[in-house]
Amino acid sequence: MRLALPLTIGAVCLWLLAGRLSSLEPAHLWDAFRAVQAPQWAAAVAATALSFWALGRYDAVMHRHLRTGVSDTEAQVSGASAIAFAQVLGLGVVTGTLARWKLVPGLGAMRAAQVTAAVSLSFLLAWAVVTGLACLVLAPGLLPVGLALMALFLGLGLPALSLFVPQLRLGRWRLRIPSLHAIAAIAFFAVIDTFAAAVALHVLLPGAVPFTLLLPCFLLALGAGLFGSTPGGVGPFELTLLALLPQVAEAELMATILAFRLVYYAAPATIALGYAMAQGLHRARHWEDHVPRRHVPRDIPELLLDLAPRSECGLARQNGARMLGTSHNSALVIDTPQSLTLLFDPLCGPLKPLLPRLAAAARSSNRIAVAYKCSARNAVGARDLGWKCLRVADEAIVMPQDFTLEGSRFRQLRRKLRNAEKAGISVTRARQLPFDQMAALDLSWSAEHGQARGLSTGRYDPDYVADQRCYLAWRGEKLVAFVTFHENRQQLCLDLMRHGADLPDGTMHLLITAALQDARAEGLPLSLAAMPARDLREHPLMARLRNRIARQSGGAGLIRFKDSFAPRRIPLYMTAPSHLSLILAAADLALAMRRPAPRAQPLSTRQQASYDGETAKACALRS
Repeated sequence: MRLALPLTIGAVCLWLLAGRLSSLEPAHLWDAFRAVQAPQWAAAVAATALSFWALGRYDAVMHRHLRTGVSDTEAQVSGASAIAFAQVLGLGVVTGTLARWKLVPGLGAMRAAQVTAAVSLSFLLAWAVVTGLACLVLAPGLLPVGLALMALFLGLGLPALSLFVPQLRLGRWRLRIPSLHAIAAIAFFAVIDTFAAAVALHVLLPGAVPFTLLLPCFLLALGAGLFGSTPGGVGPFELTLLALLPQVAEAELMATILAFRLVYYAAPATIALGYAMAQGLHRARHWEDHVPRRHVPRDIPELLLDLAPRSECGLARQNGARMLGTSHNSALVIDTPQSLTLLFDPLCGPLKPLLPRLAAAARSSNRIAVAYKCSARNAVGARDLGWKCLRVADEAIVMPQDFTLEGSRFRQLRRKLRNAEKAGISVTRARQLPFDQMAALDLSWSAEHGQARGLSTGRYDPDYVADQRCYLAWRGEKLVAFVTFHENRQQLCLDLMRHGADLPDGTMHLLITAALQDARAEGLPLSLAAMPARDLREHPLMARLRNRIARQSGGAGLIRFKDSFAPRRIPLYMTAPSHLSLILAAADLALAMRRPAPRAQPLSTRQQASYDGETAKACALRS
C-alpha cells in the first residue's frame, strides 16, 4: 500500500515518456549512441567507480552507527553491491534489505532492514541538502527558493539535533540521531557520490552543456527517479532531463542516458551479481568456519574498582561505563552522543598504550576519542602521541595524617565548625541508611540547585549510595545533610553533597572533618574531587570564559568550601587527537552531564577482546 503511489507515478511517467518518444527514429538513436568515443566510456567508468566507492562508504558509516560489528571493508562492498541491485530492480528498501541480508553473514533480516533504512534515509536527506545548495548557487530558476532554503535549513538542523537532542522517542521506539562525525561523513560522501555520477553522465553527453547547468538538472532527475521507485528510475529520470535540458536533441539525450545506464546501472549490477555468487560458493564451502558474532556485556570486575588508583572509578556502578583494555592496561570508557570518553586515569597501567585502542573504538562508532580528567603524567604520554591537552580542573587532595585545625590558614574552617556545633549539629557514619529522609534532602537540594550532573559525578539513587561510605548530619532527630564517598583500598573520594534549604552554617564542613578523622585512622588519603583550575597561564579570553562558567555553575562557592581544608591541588587534563576534537568533546560532555546518562550498548567481540576475571586478577597483581 505504501508503494502504490510512487509506483503509480512511475507508471504514468513511463506512459508519458513513451508518448513523447513515439516520433523518435531508432536509427537516429543508434547513431547518437555509436558516437560515444572510447575516452568518454573510460571517463564514465572511472566516475562510476568513484561514485560507488562513496556509496559503499554510506554503509560503513551506518554499520558503525548501528554497531553491527561488521568490518568497514565488508560493509562497503556489501553496501555498494546492494545499491547496485536496488538500482536495477527498483523498490530499493526491499531489494537492498534482501541483498544485505544475504551478502553479510550473521547480520540477520532485522539488522539488514535497519541498515537499509538508515542508508536510504541518510542519503535522501543528504541529497535534499546538496540539491538545494546546487540549485541556489548554480541554477536559481530550477527550484523555488523556499524549497531550496528549506533543504538547507534541514542540513543545519540535523547537526543541532544531534548535539542537543541525540535521541528521539517515538512511542515505544527510540531513534538515535547519528553523531556529528557521522553526519559530516555522510555529507562528504554524498557530495562525492552525486558529483561523480553527474560527471559520468556529463562525459557521455555530446554538445556544449556546461557541467554547472547539468549538475542541478541531474540531481533533480535523480530525486524524481528515487521517488518513482521504478527500476533504475526509468521514466521519471528521463522525463525530468528532457524537460530541464531542451537545448539537447532528444536522440542525443536519450542515447546519452542509455549509455549512462549501461555504465552506471548494468555494469555495477553485473559485478555485484558475480560477487554475490562468489560469496555464496565461499560460504557453502566454509560454512563450518563461520562463528556468529556475539555481543558481550562489558562488566567491570569489582576487584579492579577496589584496586584502582582513584576510588572515583566507582562511578562505573551508575554511569554505564565499560571496560577498555588488555591484561596490561585497562580503563573506564563511556559513550556520549559525540564522544567515546575514557574517564580518569586507567585502572591499571599507563594511558599512552590505550590511546590507539581508544581512537579505533571511537572510529568504529563514529565518535570522537577523548580522555577526561587524567593526570599530568598521562597527559604527557598523550602529548607524545600528538594529542592535544587542556587543563580542565584540579583534584583537591587532603592527607589526613598532615591535616590539622591549627594555624591561620584553617581560621575559616574553625569558625565554620564552631557555628555547626552551636547549632546542635551531630555527625554519624551511617551503618543503615535512612533512604526516605535522604531522598527528601536530594529533592530539596535539586529544587534549589537544579538537576544534578551525571557522567563524571554521581546522582542520588538508593542502590548507588548503598555501595558508598556515607556521613549523616543530624539536628536532633532530623536529618539536615549528608555526604557520600567513593571508597576503595587506595583512597576516599567525595561524591554526593546534599542538604536542605535551612542548613545551619558549617554543617558540610563538619561532615568532611568527620570523614577526615576516619581516613586518618585508616591511613587513607581523602580526595575532595575536582574543583575549577586556577593559576593558569592561558589566553585572557580563555580565562574569562573559564571564570564565567565557574560563576554560573557555583564554582566560586565550591572553591571556597574546598580551600578551607587547604588541599593539595593536582592538575587534571582533557586530551583528544586535535583542537577541534577537544572543543566538540568538551561541548558534548557538558551537555551529557546535564541529561540522564544512557546505558551503553555492548560492543562487538570483533572490536574489542573480552575482559574476564583472569584479566582482572592479572591487572590486580600488577597494581
